[in-house]
Amino acid sequence: MTREIERKASERERPLMEATLRIVGRKGIDGVTHRAVATEAGMSVGAVTHHFATRDTLVDAALRFALTREVGRLRALALSLQSKAFDTEAWIDSLVAWYSQELKTQPEIHIACYEAFLASARNERHRPIVAEWFDTWRQSAELALRAAGSSDPRGHAALFVSTLIGMLLQQLAVPRRSFRQETRTELLELVNNLLAKR
Repeated sequence: MTREIERKASERERPLMEATLRIVGRKGIDGVTHRAVATEAGMSVGAVTHHFATRDTLVDAALRFALTREVGRLRALALSLQSKAFDTEAWIDSLVAWYSQELKTQPEIHIACYEAFLASARNERHRPIVAEWFDTWRQSAELALRAAGSSDPRGHAALFVSTLIGMLLQQLAVPRRSFRQETRTELLELVNNLLAKR
């Protein structure tokens, strides 16, 4: 029963999380207020404060929502590809295709992720969420690279994630039409070079 109540609460809060992330993506964390989120989500201020009494709890919940959403996708991708003979190209193709679509359709949510990184640099309060984010991202890449035969899956995953984060930030800042093809080629070259170091 408790789990069902939590699920229903989560479904009601989802529009607030998405609205908060859009605001963070457009204006930064300082742009988040109960009133701004209410307007963005098409709800009353009272509905927002009912779920999140303070701005800090609202921001933290939105960042955690973004974390869960993104790393859940990354984990599912790595695990689905491990269920058969691991195909490095299929992994890179799926990953790049997903991000290519995401950056076109929901750029503000991804900009919000980078805003969270900056917020973490300025305020220790955000560091646990961001640290968890990086760690889960790395674990997902580690799963894939271990399946691909990496001699140092943890180290190679850290390098892969750092490279991917930089590529995504560059695409958000200076969009390229050729992002999908170029990113696929570059990531595949990186992984092949890492796998050759055995």
